[in-house]
Amino acid sequence: MTTDYEGAAVTSRVTSRVMRTCLQFVALTVGIAACGGGGSSVLPLRAIFGNDCDANGPSTYSTGIGDAEKWSHIVPLGAMVSTHVTPGDHIYVYYPFGSKNNPKGTFTVTSPADGVIVSVEDFRKTNQYPYPDYRVVIAHSCDLFSVFIHVGELQGAAAEAAKGSAETGRWSGKITVKAGEVIADESQTPGYDFSTFATNAKTEMLNPDSYREKENWKPYTANPFDYFPGAVKAAYEAKSLRAAAPIGGTIFHDVAGTAQGVWFVKDTNGYRGRGDETASFNNHGKVARGYWDTHLAFAPDNVDPSAFIYSIGDWEGCPCQFMSKNNLDPSTVKAGGQPTVVDLVEYQSVAPDGSKMDPMRPVKGYRLSASGTTVGSVAFQVNSDGSMTVEKRPGKDAASFAGFTSNALTYVR
Repeated sequence: MTTDYEGAAVTSRVTSRVMRTCLQFVALTVGIAACGGGGSSVLPLRAIFGNDCDANGPSTYSTGIGDAEKWSHIVPLGAMVSTHVTPGDHIYVYYPFGSKNNPKGTFTVTSPADGVIVSVEDFRKTNQYPYPDYRVVIAHSCDLFSVFIHVGELQGAAAEAAKGSAETGRWSGKITVKAGEVIADESQTPGYDFSTFATNAKTEMLNPDSYREKENWKPYTANPFDYFPGAVKAAYEAKSLRAAAPIGGTIFHDVAGTAQGVWFVKDTNGYRGRGDETASFNNHGKVARGYWDTHLAFAPDNVDPSAFIYSIGDWEGCPCQFMSKNNLDPSTVKAGGQPTVVDLVEYQSVAPDGSKMDPMRPVKGYRLSASGTTVGSVAFQVNSDGSMTVEKRPGKDAASFAGFTSNALTYVR
């Protein structure tokens, strides 16, 4: 937990995101979703999001997803906050603080290229949201897909598609949408998430099998800015809170033979985990318990890459994010060494000029600063077989470590 922008602003959105099982994802998509079974977990994009796609469709976007002049800022890829224990595969589009309940047409979301809407989920039915809130997947080609999450009242082709979700909250099919066509109105509850998945963005992960049963599109996560036309890209990059390249952020931080990157408790189904999908607020008001319990990430922050986040899925029942007291770079902890133990501390955001930053009005290029509050420590040792032994030590400082105990767990990529 933090007291900065991520803690105050992003968390409110992240904790409301839908945590789905693999089977639920299959229902959302067209074609194969690779829930278990043999073979490689890295399927072609068309098999993940929809085989009924246009092989000759566009490989880049021809327009934007909204008017950047009306946005306050963009949170880049890779946010680790609350239940997003591992780096998030979407950007967050934010409007000025307090921008709610505007007349229709004030804020709109548009398709960035020609394509077909292949799935829609209505969160009012699947997650009891009290206001219009949808997930929309657009296939622009067999190699380029856009995913909008938490968009508001649907319009045009998207609204037509949503009619099919009236009973179950989910629809899959094929409805044509044009570049620049309005697909949603954000005027009432502004702010949404956006992902780009592209064949040519595929990154070789250390262990893609960890995503076999959930979110198997992860290797195709693209920096969305790279797919927009030049002028649109420049406008969107100007809104990103990140100042260092890549401005759009990244989710790929694994460094083989080191502690840096994404980890899962051994024999817990990788990213799918083993917890239930329902968050419960039973840990001093912090969201807790779900598939993220078995997740772990030691990686650079998505806005300030000089700060290293220790993101833990089950810290006394809470998905929490910390910095180490001395901001230890986890990539310097290599296999074959002795156990490393660091004190974990909370952190806050500081504006580039060194002043305290208003978390509701974040400033581009802000930095993270560790606070003086030590919440405990974590001990970890990278093993020669590529696994990592980890012991979470709430309330205990690093100096008190005398060796791993029966509370230690084995994590794998």
